[in-house]
Amino acid sequence: MTSLKLEEYLEKWVRGEAEEIVEYLAAAIVAEEQGLVEVAQALKMIALEEAMHGAKALVQAGKIGDLKEFIRKRIEEEKEAARVRHEEASHHDEPWKTLFEYTARDEERHARILEGILRKLG
Repeated sequence: MTSLKLEEYLEKWVRGEAEEIVEYLAAAIVAEEQGLVEVAQALKMIALEEAMHGAKALVQAGKIGDLKEFIRKRIEEEKEAARVRHEEASHHDEPWKTLFEYTARDEERHARILEGILRKLG
């Protein structure tokens, strides 16, 4: 069991890693738009490594218990995210409308992928 102080640090750590991941990937998108393919690839690699830091911390702390239950929960969260994004798209003009719709479709696809994984796990 982890101490409260460690729990608080873990929460801040994982939140910080998540923020870094998004920022590195955003920078990678900008690099790609500028034709800097090698820079973009390096930034994506760093983002993945930052993701693994947070992921390993969550595993170490026992935050991912039953895999099937985790996947069931994520399916519902992905579906809800898609629903909210579709709703949000209806309230915005371009380019936000397209971004909300695009990401909503990704969330729906994620849910379908997770449903397939869950079926394979039995």
